[in-house]
Amino acid sequence: MAGTRPVRRRGAPLACILTALLAAVPVGAQGPGGGGFGGGRGGGAPQPARDAAPVDLTGYWVSIVTEDWIERMSPDSPPSGTGGGRGGRGGPAPAPDPGEPCRVYGAAGSMRVPGRLYISWADENTLQVEMDAGTQTRLFRFNPSDAAPSGRSLQGYSVASWETGGRGRGGGGGAPEWGSLRVVTTHMTGGYLLSSRSSYSENAVLTETLIAHSDFGEDYLTVRAEIQDGGTTMTSSTFKKEPDGSKFSPAGCEVVR
Repeated sequence: MAGTRPVRRRGAPLACILTALLAAVPVGAQGPGGGGFGGGRGGGAPQPARDAAPVDLTGYWVSIVTEDWIERMSPDSPPSGTGGGRGGRGGPAPAPDPGEPCRVYGAAGSMRVPGRLYISWADENTLQVEMDAGTQTRLFRFNPSDAAPSGRSLQGYSVASWETGGRGRGGGGGAPEWGSLRVVTTHMTGGYLLSSRSSYSENAVLTETLIAHSDFGEDYLTVRAEIQDGGTTMTSSTFKKEPDGSKFSPAGCEVVR
């Protein structure tokens, strides 16, 4: 799997570039009208999120493990779930915990498990993220028409909005200088974060910012996450874009709770 250790490149280190990018994208930034980019215009019907997208996040992405390397790549990871042979460093995954099947692949920790993502549009207002590690799927809903579910599930209930900033270089209007995706997830079952072996409860609220960026001709996706669960935990996961899905291979846990 690509990038099991930090990538070294000529010029400014990737970590420094990521720090600058993340600092430039406030978690609570909003688009026109305060409702996120792609909302209703002039009182009309909301523009479909797919058409309103200020940045293209679709495609295949592979993990680059630059944070919490020991927790995420050690032979003992993941700490729970069937793992499907993805125990890190080529080691076997641990036996599943019968009382907590697939828990490591829950929404707040799923991006931390080394593997590949396939991001596509399920429909014009739903972005779908499929993960080959654990065979899980997350749905990011824009302008949801249905109320949040009463029960809880492994991937929870995610509401998304586009965020933009710097519209019009030099104050001349036009396209925004940057765009990102904000996702708030609730109604989750508890799980692991793969960050110093920490975990989260079913009361946690997950807020993520997905930022696409480029470095030396390569495309990257950074997922900055804030988990509020009594206290606040911050994580950051980075992925590199791949040309196609030839290496995307779903395996491991398939139980969905």
